[in-house]
Amino acid sequence: MQNIPASQQRLLSDIKRLLSTLMLRDIADPRLAGLTITRLEASGRQLVTVWIYHVEEGDRKACIAALERMAPHFEHELRRAMPKRRLPKLRFRWDDAFEKSGDVLMMLRDLDRSA
Repeated sequence: MQNIPASQQRLLSDIKRLLSTLMLRDIADPRLAGLTITRLEASGRQLVTVWIYHVEEGDRKACIAALERMAPHFEHELRRAMPKRRLPKLRFRWDDAFEKSGDVLMMLRDLDRSA
């Protein structure tokens, strides 16, 4: 686990909170309803990777492509909400690790039940 300065942690936390609100408010496509932001990773000061997950099975590439098309809108709205900050570009990725963590939790519950 990398050491992230407190100021960067606050920035990522603010971006995640605001982006979650924007996604709920501004996404009209029913296929994208219920998206979850699982984590954010900063790559320097110029790029933030937004890891997402969706419970329903669907076309992951189409989901990511739709979010990438909306990225300029999200970036604009984030700049309006956080005017004193220079904000990085957003890049969206599917979080396969989140799905795997659910599988591990189910295995642990099964072990607990059988014990």
